[in-house]
Amino acid sequence: MFGFSKIKRPNTCPVAEDNRIWLENAFLLLLDFFGKENTRQRKILIPHHSCFPIRYNGDEQTAVETLKIIALQMEVPFEQIQLDFYNENAKEVSTGSPFGQGIYLKAEKDDSGAAGLYWGKGDDGKYNISLVRSKLKQPENMVATLAHEIAHIKLLGENRIDKNDEKLTDLTTVFFGLGIFNANAAFQTYRGVDYRGWRKMGYLTQMEWGYALSLLAHVRKEKTPEWINHLTINIKGDFIQGQNFIENNPEQIFQT
Repeated sequence: MFGFSKIKRPNTCPVAEDNRIWLENAFLLLLDFFGKENTRQRKILIPHHSCFPIRYNGDEQTAVETLKIIALQMEVPFEQIQLDFYNENAKEVSTGSPFGQGIYLKAEKDDSGAAGLYWGKGDDGKYNISLVRSKLKQPENMVATLAHEIAHIKLLGENRIDKNDEKLTDLTTVFFGLGIFNANAAFQTYRGVDYRGWRKMGYLTQMEWGYALSLLAHVRKEKTPEWINHLTINIKGDFIQGQNFIENNPEQIFQT
């Protein structure tokens, strides 16, 4: 009911066969773009003060400081990025974008609409991105949103692809050590005294994230990486199932 993973079977992949083939082919493409050795050596960022030494209080400066860390991690000069903010459910977004008010190119989505926007490069040579202000009070989701928008820069802005692919953009965050945040944001439950609910964010499913992260661990030759302890229970379950599938079916992995 709430999107939890199906019962785990060691010899089955957490995603359907066509999804597995797409994920593995996309993984190989991104390895070609960003380098296998770089992917193996890159630090994995976790939701901890050691990685994000910022006092989050809901103001815009915390987003700027967060963006500096993510831009450095994803190898995009911070000075080349212009960050703006907009209100949730706004019909028009007013920024310094050269594309005009109310028109955006690529968006990171959640259940309430666009969580972030990528506008492209302006006349000043800077990449323009926007963040919905509600994410200022959700630090981990803010990291996921900003990582997704910078992933657009890595793919579209740096001319690695010429047609937008949102799922490929989501997957790109994995290669730069930020996949934990985007995976955890994919499906979240919440509850209070007399209510409960859930929210979704991004373009990959919970199961796709779990398998993508198991492919990352496979490429990095990590059997039980410490960073999996920062995954939500559902993502971690799909990750473990993905690892079991890879271990039991080595002849199938990356052979499609």
